[in-house]
Amino acid sequence: MKKIRMVVFDVDGTLLNTEFLWGDVWNIVGKKYNCPAFCGAHDLVVGITGSDLQKVLDERLYMVTPEQRQTMLLEARKIGMDYLKEHVQAMPYAYDIVVDLQAQGYVLSIATTTNRALTEERLKQTKLFDRFSGIICGDEVEKRKPDPEIYLKVCAAMDIAPAETLVIEDTGFGVQSAYRAGCTCIMVPSVNPPAEAERDMAFAIVKNLNEAGQLIRQVFIKGV
Repeated sequence: MKKIRMVVFDVDGTLLNTEFLWGDVWNIVGKKYNCPAFCGAHDLVVGITGSDLQKVLDERLYMVTPEQRQTMLLEARKIGMDYLKEHVQAMPYAYDIVVDLQAQGYVLSIATTTNRALTEERLKQTKLFDRFSGIICGDEVEKRKPDPEIYLKVCAAMDIAPAETLVIEDTGFGVQSAYRAGCTCIMVPSVNPPAEAERDMAFAIVKNLNEAGQLIRQVFIKGV
């Protein structure tokens, strides 16, 4: 059995249902502007930002003008904040796995590309915030996932080696980030199925957090 001292959770799509809510928002905006291609575009940009996101939208929404793309994107971001605040919930079994791992004595941390203010607000709203010892957010790193920076930074902050760290992620970019940092990773896919690369990098791919918790009990032991 492999010894692990810390378990690090991604947030969006892993602990919280936010990725699914963003999908709802993009669907609402796409219907409003009679642009079916925008409705399903969110799944293509999960985990990416900036120029990478813009490139995907340019390719996906070639039938509308750049100005129309920007209008829909800005509206989705605008209404999304209120929509998420109203509908955010913990993912199935999130409370169970967090409470169980904490009872076993693991250090629990967060590594998310979302900024700290929103991360803390949503974790507090869902009664999960106080369960975590360390939190590193997207506005506290220079490079986003799949770069390993965020996982290396949370390991350094908690003074725990990547080799003693288990990560739970829902996206391919997250799995790649954890793998490149030298962490073991369990993938719980959310809106997108795993690609071959993630299958090779992940220690295991499971259906939900309940299966992840069971696997941890079977395969890992708490290090000292």
